[in-house]
Amino acid sequence: MSWIWILPALLITALVGVFYPVFSRRGGDPLPAGLEGDPGQELAARRDGLLMQLKEIELEGDPDPISRASRVSLEQELAELLPRLDALEKTPAPTASRGAMLATATPKGPLDIAMAIGVMLFTSLLAGLMYLLMGTPREIAPASGQAVTSRDIAIMVEQAAQRLKSTPDDIPGWTRLARSYVVMDRPDDAMAAYAHILTRQPDAVDARVALGELELQSPDPLKNRGGIDRLQALLTQHPDHPEALWLLGGAAFRAGERDKALSHWTRLKSLLPADSQALKTVEQAMAQAGAP
Repeated sequence: MSWIWILPALLITALVGVFYPVFSRRGGDPLPAGLEGDPGQELAARRDGLLMQLKEIELEGDPDPISRASRVSLEQELAELLPRLDALEKTPAPTASRGAMLATATPKGPLDIAMAIGVMLFTSLLAGLMYLLMGTPREIAPASGQAVTSRDIAIMVEQAAQRLKSTPDDIPGWTRLARSYVVMDRPDDAMAAYAHILTRQPDAVDARVALGELELQSPDPLKNRGGIDRLQALLTQHPDHPEALWLLGGAAFRAGERDKALSHWTRLKSLLPADSQALKTVEQAMAQAGAP
């Protein structure tokens, strides 16, 4: 028996886990209090960051291969993020308490269970037929003109990193390298690249903000403290820098310093256009921090 028949079996097992809530009377229960979070605010902040990075790449003009690869990754992530954000914005916020929602939860009926079983069987059958028709992955020849893969991007980034070692003053190149590391979820390498930029241009505002943001996201408390100090020093020189105000407000909020968070976000709010999505995001954050 070919090993290929194992794959539909594994798929059925996975689908059972996915559709198990349909068979449960508590499948529609809300999360326990305190676990709901605010995914809309996080997605909106990520969307704004992606749009900013894409705009910077566009303004640079005549992009090199590493910039083109980074742009592909950014656009792919943005395309996946926007429908999720749109769905969240169209979903009304729940107002009932957890107890009330549990009391009114509707048990799953026979039709729901039948539909779930049908989807599972159809998906498993379709997967088996596709494997029979296409063969094992080793038998599938790669299509010509395929899209840039993550491995392609990694190779181009490493080649660029090697070239930049011989051109330490190529600040645009180091900036593209740092952004690529961010896209590839390699924060330590990104921080090292931004730190290199600051050894050459200590007053580079964008690099200071980007490095400060990465330090705030680090699990290392010492780096967190360094990011706060870095951004506070930047605010001393540029009191109305929007990204620094936003990041320091978030750091203060997470530390339980709500007054300090509101102070930063109130200043940021006064700088934003009245019809901007960024203003709505800031107002949501302020409301979460207890603003009247």
